Amino acid sequence: MSIPVFVSIDPKSKVSLDGKVVEGRFMGDEIGINVNIEGERATLKEPFNNVEVSMAAIGLNGINVIVNGEQVHVLGNYEPDNITFRASASLGGTIAVCNSARLTREGETVRS
Repeated sequence: MSIPVFVSIDPKSKVSLDGKVVEGRFMGDEIGINVNIEGERATLKEPFNNVEVSMAAIGLNGINVIVNGEQVHVLGNYEPDNITFRASASLGGTIAVCNSARLTREGETVRS
């Protein structure tokens, strides 16, 4: 199962990765964001704040990563039969809104 990652950079934000300016809208694999599925969890590492984001994989059909300055929003998109009460969690400038969020950075973990 392959989960697409859609990245959108706010046009008013200047964002760089590895010394290269990134802008606009593009697919996550263009900048190395890949989703790993292990059991019932989907995990990716967003490179803007270096936060690992894990979420429920059941019914997950896409992930949006929206960058607005220092803030990164990771949104899990689920099939209608798998939409539950969404939870959000935040760590190091990254906010995840998805089913069963878990964020990890530098040994610190936050769960929703």
